[in-house]
Amino acid sequence: MTAALIYHDIAPIGAQDEYGFPGPVAARYKLEPARFEEHLDAIASLRVSVGLIGDRPQAALTFDDGGASALGAAEALERRGWRGHFFVTTGRVGTPGFLSADEVRELSRRGHDVGSHSDSHPTYMGSLSRAELATEWRRSREVLGEILGTPPQSAAVPGGFLSEAVIGEAAGAGYRVLMTSQPSVRPRDHDGLQVHGRFTIWAATAPARAAAYARGDLPARAEMWLAWQTKTVSKRLSPAVYEYLRRRWAQLKRPGSAL
Repeated sequence: MTAALIYHDIAPIGAQDEYGFPGPVAARYKLEPARFEEHLDAIASLRVSVGLIGDRPQAALTFDDGGASALGAAEALERRGWRGHFFVTTGRVGTPGFLSADEVRELSRRGHDVGSHSDSHPTYMGSLSRAELATEWRRSREVLGEILGTPPQSAAVPGGFLSEAVIGEAAGAGYRVLMTSQPSVRPRDHDGLQVHGRFTIWAATAPARAAAYARGDLPARAEMWLAWQTKTVSKRLSPAVYEYLRRRWAQLKRPGSAL
């Protein structure tokens, strides 16, 4: 089974808003370049296989949002002989801080998997209607199909708010792989769609913790599972309260502590 890790943009301190989505909440997920290299070195030291989900490696590295740092992240992977999954918010392609259409094509040309991260990146995708979900998944797949020349087979759920409707509409849109924020290594099948969990990486995540996820460390995975379950319950009870708490936490938390 493959342990998939979720990264976002790689950005220097003070320049986070230049890459991907701006603001303190998004900055929680952005690693400094040197820190990112430390993560990759820690994973490489394990001697685990790293690659694309379809090849069944021990670990897979995924990058959400389609921010402007994606090509730099791809180059860091390539120096180690790896390839990754890059999930693009199609409504942001060609806008400041995000990849251009040519850069999206370049990622694919270099052997990385390019998939959908929805069209508009809803904060709580699981709370959308079936019609809204269908629009998000189908529009994004169509746009990427036009850019790449063939529709993508993979997608990743934005915001971490999952539901059976989110999964069902992704399957209906034609995707074959859907990656979620649920910290799990056991994929499940849903109408021909393979659903994979992933382990979230924050700016403050220590390299050793990222390596622990990649090597299958049970205590590290269990800790993230409990945290994810708590967040999921709070989102379903009151997305507004969860959003307030998340923003407060983002203001208080600073890179440097190990999660």
